[in-house]
Amino acid sequence: MINPESILWTGKYLVVGEGKTLDFFLYVVDPTRETLIKAFGKDGFGPGEITTAYQLEKGKSVNEIWVYDHNQKLIALFDLESPDELYQKAFRQPQNMYLATDIRWFSDEVLICRLADGDDKYVLYDTLGNQLTTYGTWSQLIADPSLPPNVVKSIHQGRTSFNPAQKKYVLGGRFRDFIEILDLSSGKIISTRGPEHNIPAFEVDYSAGYPMAQFTDRSLSSYYMDILAGNEFIYALYFGKSADWYYQKGELSKEIFVFDYAGKLVKTYTLDHSLVSIAVDEKSKRFFGISSDKDPNVVIFDYGDW
Repeated sequence: MINPESILWTGKYLVVGEGKTLDFFLYVVDPTRETLIKAFGKDGFGPGEITTAYQLEKGKSVNEIWVYDHNQKLIALFDLESPDELYQKAFRQPQNMYLATDIRWFSDEVLICRLADGDDKYVLYDTLGNQLTTYGTWSQLIADPSLPPNVVKSIHQGRTSFNPAQKKYVLGGRFRDFIEILDLSSGKIISTRGPEHNIPAFEVDYSAGYPMAQFTDRSLSSYYMDILAGNEFIYALYFGKSADWYYQKGELSKEIFVFDYAGKLVKTYTLDHSLVSIAVDEKSKRFFGISSDKDPNVVIFDYGDW
């Protein structure tokens, strides 16, 4: 592995996604033997190939994963027990769904996503690209009606996770320390702020041809680096420091905050390795992570006795 950045536990296999690669974007790792089982996810724009593996999602079985490729506007299904290096099938975004990003399956015929433009936070589409439902608006998050929605959205960007069994979709803020929990059964959104409850300093920038937030504080902190919606709890990888800290100390996130689905913090774990992303095995009580050192690799933590 050259530059691992994403990780997923399927219940049977540990899958690692590369940020940059020479050949393959995906690896299956045996966490018990600490060995590489296979490499797959061939890099490219050809049939069955992908160009990124930043977002990994469980399939219907422990032998399957979905990979979102924003460059090709598709999500691809891989069989982890197949000798094939290519994906088995893919859903390509239709033209009327072109603005959709961060796409995940909600059901066999419905997808949940965010949008690259506009005020709607979370959106459901059918596979024909018809918009079904929207949940929440970005403009509600800052009490300044003069701010364009794109500006508010960029301040509240972050990692997301979806748990189909719980019908919960969660967002952990990168530059503002907040977590949102969307209950898709009721349509209600719970927002948890803190621990600092900070809105970063910014100004509205139009240099890209559309309004975006330009952060003005060089010591801007990053908060939730990764988040996972588990069957029991929400697991959030917390940093809470600036990029200067990382460059000086060489360390990123060493804390995992555990929330219930009501948004209440129930436990905090402090790790002895800093991580860039996490996966969780709730059954065997293990954390898996990608280390943030000069030679990044997979790190395993048993948390049952903590």
